[in-house]
Amino acid sequence: MVYLCSMSMLIENRIIEYGCLMALPPIDCGYKMVNLAKRLIPVKNLYTDPNDPSYGHTDQDFHCTLKYGFSPDLMKVDVARILNGMEPFNITLKALNLFENDKFDVVKFEVEPNETLMELRKRCDGYKNEDKYPTYNAHATLAYVKKGTFPHIKDNLNIALPITRFKYSGPKGRYFINL
Repeated sequence: MVYLCSMSMLIENRIIEYGCLMALPPIDCGYKMVNLAKRLIPVKNLYTDPNDPSYGHTDQDFHCTLKYGFSPDLMKVDVARILNGMEPFNITLKALNLFENDKFDVVKFEVEPNETLMELRKRCDGYKNEDKYPTYNAHATLAYVKKGTFPHIKDNLNIALPITRFKYSGPKGRYFINL
């Protein structure tokens, strides 16, 4: 089942240039993860950008990123081919840690790669993209924070999370696919 949302290429002051395919848990699980982030990370620690509202806490669609950088001409039929035959599956959140860069840190759950995620990634890689990260680091972002403001690194979490739907977001809009 596909639900079509916004068809706008411009979100606030940010233009979406590339597409992203994300694996999502059931809505109630996603809300719990977003609320966890809001309890763990005070607003004063958030990195924000007045020209890009995507920073700060993650949105209400908590997700595991499968692929960012799809060409703008990726079509719904292509996403359907990527997801062909998929059944609900679980991912394991194995650690809470950071991606660090020059401007901010990204608080994220490190996701244990499994056979299903790797198969989906392989299928994604078969389509034109501008991905600048050749190594897939499966993760679920919680927030963008000011450098050095998140000391709560945790290993060995082993939290199972069901994946029952997907979201594609790109220059021509976004839509959800339920399994």
